[in-house]
Formats: sequence, C-alpha cells, structure tokens
Amino acid sequence: MDSLPDDHGVAGAVTVSESSGKLVRAVGFWGLVAMCINAVVGSGVFLLPHQSFVLLGPFSLWAPLLFAVPVFLLVLCFAEAASHFSEPGGAYLYVRTAFGEFVGFETGWLNWIARVTSLGSLANGFVVALGLLVPSLATGAPRMLVITASLFILAAIHFVGVRWGVASIYLFTFGKLVPLLGFIAVSLVAFRYNPIPASLTLPGAGTDWNAAVLFLLFLYAGFENLGVPAGEYKHPRRDLPSALLVGIFVIAAIYALAQLGSMATLPDLSQTRTPIASAAQSLIGPAGALIVTVGALLSIAGTNSGTMLEGSRLLYALSLGRPRLRAIGHVHERFHTPATAITIHASIALALALGGTFAALAQLSAVARLSTYILTAAAVPRLRELGPGFRAPGGLTVPILGVLVGLTIVMTLDSTKLILGAIAVAAGAMIHVLAPPKSSP
Repeated sequence: MDSLPDDHGVAGAVTVSESSGKLVRAVGFWGLVAMCINAVVGSGVFLLPHQSFVLLGPFSLWAPLLFAVPVFLLVLCFAEAASHFSEPGGAYLYVRTAFGEFVGFETGWLNWIARVTSLGSLANGFVVALGLLVPSLATGAPRMLVITASLFILAAIHFVGVRWGVASIYLFTFGKLVPLLGFIAVSLVAFRYNPIPASLTLPGAGTDWNAAVLFLLFLYAGFENLGVPAGEYKHPRRDLPSALLVGIFVIAAIYALAQLGSMATLPDLSQTRTPIASAAQSLIGPAGALIVTVGALLSIAGTNSGTMLEGSRLLYALSLGRPRLRAIGHVHERFHTPATAITIHASIALALALGGTFAALAQLSAVARLSTYILTAAAVPRLRELGPGFRAPGGLTVPILGVLVGLTIVMTLDSTKLILGAIAVAAGAMIHVLAPPKSSP
C-alpha cells in the first residue's frame, strides 16, 4: 500500500503524484461521479428495456432496482478498499496488498484484458451505431477508417493530458444523458400506459433467471474500474468511496426510470430491439428516434474514452516495479501521462477491432470482472488492518455477501468462458514469471 497522505494540494489546484511517476492529480469529486456514470451507463441502457422485458416480462419494471441491491453490496466493498489507496491500480492494488504479488498481478492482468477487449469491441459498436445514420460508413474501407480514426483521436486526447481526457468523458457523459433524461421526462409526462399492475406478478415457469442475472448485473459493470486512475485524482481516499455510492444510486435511478418510461410508452417491448428509440419516435416522431440514436453514439464514444483512460492506467500500474516492463511505465515529461501504456493499449484494441478476432476474447470480460469482484470483496477484511478509512456497515456481513454475489454469478457462466479464463490466467502467470517485480530473487 502507498503511504501518501490524501492532501495533494488545495481544492481546484492541479498537483503531481510523486510516487507514481509525476502523474497529474486533476480530477475532483463531481468529476469522479461523472466518470462513474459514464463507465456504467453505456450503450446497454438503450437496449435494457427490450432485453429485460424479453427475459422477465412485465416484472422487468422492477429488475433495475432489484438487481441494484447485490451490485450495491459490491460497490460498498470497492468503496471501502479504495479509501486506503491514493495510487493507480484499483483492484490490482487492493488484491496485491491483501493476498500478495502474484494474485494481485493476475487480477490486474485479467482486468486489463477485459478493458482492451471491451475497447476493441465497442470501437466496432461505434461504427454500427454510426452506420444507422450514415450506412456507407459501416462496411469495407470506410469502416476500417472510422475505427482507426476513433481510437487514434481518443488516444491522442488522453495522451496530451489527463485534463483533456477527463474533459472528453465529461462531454460525452453530458451528451448521452441529455437525450436519455429528455426521453424519460417526456415519456413519464405522457404516461400512455400504466405498467405497474401487470408488473406485480412474478414471471412464470420457464423463466431463464440465469440469463436475467447475468444481463442485469453486468449492466451495472464498470464501477470497479473507477479506482484504477487514482493517481490522477485530487483526493482519492476521501472522494472515491462517496463518488462510487452517489454514482451507483444515480445509475439505478436512470435505469429504473428508463424502463418505466419505455413500458409506459410501448406496452410490449419484446417487439422492438431499439426500445428507447422506438418509444421516442412514437412520442415525438422521427426526430425523437434520431436524437436517441445520436445519444447512443455519444454513449459508446464516452465509454470508449473511459476505457482508454482506465485500461492504459491499469497497464501502467502493472508495469511499475517490474524492470523488464520499465518502458511501459514511461510518463511523458511534458504531458504527465503514461504515454507508452496509452499507445500499447490503443494499438492492441485497434488490432482486435480491425481483425474481428475480439469476439471470443470478449467473453473474458465476464470472467475478469468476476475475479475482480470476488477478490476485492475478500480483500476488505485484511485491508481494514491498514488503518482508518471508509467502513461498510455490518462488520464482515458486506464483504461476505459480496463474495457470495460474485460466486453466484460464476455459476451462470458456461464452460467456454471458464476455459478462456483459465487460458488468460496461464498467460498472466507466464508474464509474471518472465517479468517479476524487482523485489523478487
């Protein structure tokens, strides 16, 4: 664990994190809340009403709130763990401190694979969304050019300074929330249908609860990466726990209201794969669908920007203290950003996106996230020995329940995901052997 006090400069100042290679501490509390919302509320929110309705029928009205409860338990674990650290790494740092270098490295390695794969996958998703507006850009050479340009632009923005990178996240978050909140407001004012009476009946026999659990819980995924760039936050120990809790409450409210607004506009959401766009078109015409489509495009761009920030900082954190990976830990003297890590992260994501080989690797995201959830929750009791910080209520109740939530989700995974996870763990072990930390013999 680092020993930095959490008082790097006064409010509003931009200071430097000395122990993590002169990274600039530029992000305050409300910036963290925006980053949390951006990390979780991606393009999936625009598909949530349809998929949850297909899985759970009218009862899906309550699904966003119901599944927010186990997510909140995990958020409490991450909030408590984050309150002990000021340096980059997130779960990698938490688990390494609690269970040792090897387990920590594997956790960070798996999480980075999830980040780079997600970036490659969503770069393709960005082209698909853009293709709804300009079909000629969705295939062939134009598709490759758009993917390359989108990743290059994001990499360049994050390369020239964390303030520029987080500013892009703020902008995209605003861009995705305005049409989404506008739709919610219009749909609830119109309130064509009352979905509440039908929602009070539980789904019948044959309901695929495993699919529902996997879909709804992972719709909240992304919060676990908020602690990764902690070396660039002004007061991470103080602000991260509160930002995580505020952010997840806001996200749960957005999801629940989007579900309610969609069901109040279109009584059978199973009939459309673009529920919010279709509902918006039903309420205010083609302009409504266009606005929501643009919102989805901005949502993907925002998620990609956040993934560029988090993934590159995680790769940077994994390189620290490893002589053979020293080059990856290079921090640009002028911009104070991990330049090499950003370049590597963006380049690998680009190769996956252009090659189309990311489909199988994308399944690793579930395994990686689960390992992060389970091990961070398990680390909380040991991290409490490090000193004062945010403390989840109920003694050991929250971390125990957090571990159980993670293990419950593991039971929903198929053999393919587990095999890919095992391969990734083996690859991580090989890298750990070939590039040991400097303290190793």
